[in-house]
Amino acid sequence: MKHFLWFCILLTALVRSGWAASEPVAYFDAGNPIKYDGTKFYLAWSAHPQDIYYLQEYLPKGETLERYTQMFTVSVIFWDRTPEAAVRAKVAELERRRETDKVCRYLVAENPDKPGEYILEFIVSDGRDGVLDCVEVDIHYYRLVVIDGKKASLLCFYSRRAYGDDILPFMKTIPERRNGWYEGMTRLGMVPRFPK
Repeated sequence: MKHFLWFCILLTALVRSGWAASEPVAYFDAGNPIKYDGTKFYLAWSAHPQDIYYLQEYLPKGETLERYTQMFTVSVIFWDRTPEAAVRAKVAELERRRETDKVCRYLVAENPDKPGEYILEFIVSDGRDGVLDCVEVDIHYYRLVVIDGKKASLLCFYSRRAYGDDILPFMKTIPERRNGWYEGMTRLGMVPRFPK
């Protein structure tokens, strides 16, 4: 199962980097736009690389996939893997990344109102020769849902980026934004609807 997930992620990255449709396919309805953190996000890209795996990415108006500052993503995998197992797998990936990314940090929190649902917040960076080009904060929300009678792992995540001179001011705002990000995720209550 673990190897399958990595295959799906790699395949999605390859498809996205090599092909971009002018009009993305809405494989499921999660809202369009999706409203989160005071911003409206519109469907910008989608993929269905395996029978059980669906991914849709949403951007605010005027943003591009190549250099966005905000993105909202909804991922659905039809299997019975628990949110806790998915979080552990992502944390293991982040621990490996920390060996080369000195900015990389993460926090994990279980939703106290809905045990078994988890938020994973992490920060990663990209750069060269000791100079940061980009910093990204992600808020991942993992839930197990039932869609059309089938168990599915639902991952909603918000990604926020800053580039160049905007990096340090952005990083200073993260603590004050954190609660809003978390509350926004737990309030969504999203269950994607697939066409019959």
